[in-house]
Amino acid sequence: MPKVVSSEPTETEYRKRPARGASLFVSETSLEHMIDHADRGFGDGVEIMGLMMGTVYRDDLGYYAMVMDAVTSELDSDEVSVRFGRDSFEELFKNIDKVGGKVVGWYHSHPGFGCYLSDTDIRTHKGIFGNDPGFAIVIDPSDATIKAFTVENEEQKDAVMVIMDAV
Repeated sequence: MPKVVSSEPTETEYRKRPARGASLFVSETSLEHMIDHADRGFGDGVEIMGLMMGTVYRDDLGYYAMVMDAVTSELDSDEVSVRFGRDSFEELFKNIDKVGGKVVGWYHSHPGFGCYLSDTDIRTHKGIFGNDPGFAIVIDPSDATIKAFTVENEEQKDAVMVIMDAV
């Protein structure tokens, strides 16, 4: 069972972003985990997904996120859809607790279909984040493409992603 630290809303820390114009800063290690996961799924002929863990900050340009790790659990997936397995949430929550931080985004693959957010992806994103800042990374392992997004007014918006040695 995951531990509840507090259900009270917290103030987002003010901190100047490392690179002007970027809104998502991803550690190289966490991106490698996501890519390896997508490659394994591609080899099995299925889509994959997981959550990005880190911290959300704000500055004069708005909100941005620093991703320190990625977590997942057992998935129900095929070549065109993916979701966390019904019995896998305890494992997912354990992985979240082990890594720490906050869920700042999610990632998934579109093997052979390109990098975009489908209508289902947008509904999933809104279900996770509502109107809070949140990011999505889509990986197409068939041609090694990666793209980051946010969702505003039920539409995908490109997000500028910077890969860093450490966050």
